[in-house]
Formats: sequence, structure tokens, C-alpha cells
Amino acid sequence: MELIGLDSNFALVKVLRCTNIQWIRRYYDVGYFMLQLLAEDWDMSIAYIYTHERPETGIVQKIESEEAVNGAFVLVSGCFLEGMLNWKTVWPEHSSTGNVCAACKSLVSSLMTDTGVTVAEEADIGGSEAFNSESEKLGMTTYAALKKQELSQRIQFDYETETMVYSVWQGLDRTQNQSANAYAVFAQSFGNVENLVHTLDNSAMHNTAIVMYYLNGEEQTMEIDLRQGTETKRVMWILSTVFQEEGQSDADFRAAVESDAREQMESYEAVENVSADVLQHNLFYLKDYDLGDKCHIRNDRTNFEFEARIIEVDEVWKENQHIVTLEFGNRIPTAIN
Repeated sequence: MELIGLDSNFALVKVLRCTNIQWIRRYYDVGYFMLQLLAEDWDMSIAYIYTHERPETGIVQKIESEEAVNGAFVLVSGCFLEGMLNWKTVWPEHSSTGNVCAACKSLVSSLMTDTGVTVAEEADIGGSEAFNSESEKLGMTTYAALKKQELSQRIQFDYETETMVYSVWQGLDRTQNQSANAYAVFAQSFGNVENLVHTLDNSAMHNTAIVMYYLNGEEQTMEIDLRQGTETKRVMWILSTVFQEEGQSDADFRAAVESDAREQMESYEAVENVSADVLQHNLFYLKDYDLGDKCHIRNDRTNFEFEARIIEVDEVWKENQHIVTLEFGNRIPTAIN
């Protein structure tokens, strides 16, 4: 992959010769990159990393130098342009019930005016839902709201016009339940995946919530039941911190309380995740599947299959090899998140 270094005004500095590239693309979160170069091949005026082969553009955030037996190297890392969204905080409070895509575009348009980011003029996609945020990082709250709709967002740099454009998008449906797009099925027996790790974890799952809130000064409760099939109730208690705004109808307020509670319940959902190294056999990256696409995954060793979106693509270029690792489903929680 050809990488180009741009300065803070997006002017060309040089084409980069990297000894190691890691390009981590994410669907429901900000992606990031890490580069290793010979010290002599780096230029300290470089502020952005651009490539015409991927929709992401990197922001240089950290530069480290190191001395090794085989020479002096520079390690460069940073996030993609979507990370700029977290430079801003939602203040004052945003509260709406309607198309989530439109709400996110409106927030970006109002809060990102000094960054040079503009909002794409295109039709809104996805559905409607209550969307409430206050004192939260803009990127975190918009990613969370869009995730409920299986949508994502990006800030794409146009090299010709030197502009940064925000848009909301969705990966393709490549499952076997549709006919609009070619199927994408990943399985060991098809010879297109190896090192497949399939995780099912419901140890922290809660599928029902009793939500306590105040309406017109009186204590109220609502039950949110997310059970599927014959699941047994696993109940949690939520004390809502959402307050009714002046002029907000009771119905819109209850919808806001429910939306906030559902967002809290996401931290207690069952985790189903697959990570696998993909081989360029039968299916080819960027041609037959891409970040965000909903695909069919089958674990032949346990005879289990399911459909899920590609939520992360980890690309590594090293020693003339290009390794692609995919992650499907729900991200496995870490000690940090």
C-alpha cells in the first residue's frame, strides 16, 4: 500500500518507504495506524498519512525514534480522521427523537465548524430513535447512536480538493438471505480462513432491566425486556439519570429514558465474536468483502454458524507480506472498556 506524507496544510511532503505498516480499520469506533520507517526516510513536517487505496487518512499523533542493530528507525502512530470528532464535547445537551443519521450530521455540522470538516449533502439513512447526549465526546456518542442502527461514520479526505467530508454509511449485506449483493461466506472448509477463534460469552449478560425514573416529580418504573425465544430473565436495575426538559412531552421523555437504559444494557449483552486470518482464496478483500459488510461465518470444527458484520480489519505489511485479520460480531470487552 502506497502511503503519502502530507504537512499540516495538506501539501505533499513525500511518498513514504515503510518497513512495517499496521492499518487498523474499525466500523463502530475510531481506527488507527502504526508505521515503522528508517529514520532517514521520515520528515518531521508530516502531519497526515494519506493513501488513495483506503478511505481512511491518518493523523500523526506520536513519533518515537529507536536505535537497533540494523539501523535507526522511527515509529509513527495515530488515529484516523474520525478521531477529530472526540476533540469536541456535546454541550449544551442534545435531545431529539427522529432520524439518527440526521441528528449525527447536525451535531457534526454545528460542533466541527472550526476544524474544516464539512458534512456531505446526501440522503439520510437508517431509522428513527431517541438520541440524547450531554457532556460526552462527540465521536463516542455518535458512534454509539449509529451502532444501534448498524451504521458507521467516516471523515474522508479528498486529495484533489483538499477537503474533509463527514458522512454516515453502512456496509453491504452479503448474507445468503438477500440477492442484491454477492454472498460472502467464511469457513475453514472453503479454504478462506485460518486461525479462527470463536467466542461465545454470556457470563455478564442481563436481558431485562427495571428502570426507575422521575416524571413530574413522581417515581416511575419501566421494564425493558430484550429476551429472545425462551431465554430466562436476567434482571438488572437501572436508575435513570435522564431528566425531562422544559417543553418535552411525556412520551418523548419516556423514549429518552428507554434509549439511555438500552445503551447502558449494551455493556451487559452476550458477546459473540469471531476473529480469523483470512486467505485470499475464493473471496478477495476489497472486492468480495470490506469493513462493515454483513457476512456468513461458519466454524466447521464446532458445526456452528451465524451472520455478523465485519467490525474490524487489521492489515499488516511486513517483509513483503500482506496479512489481513477480520473481526466479526461484538467486540470482546477489555479491562479498559
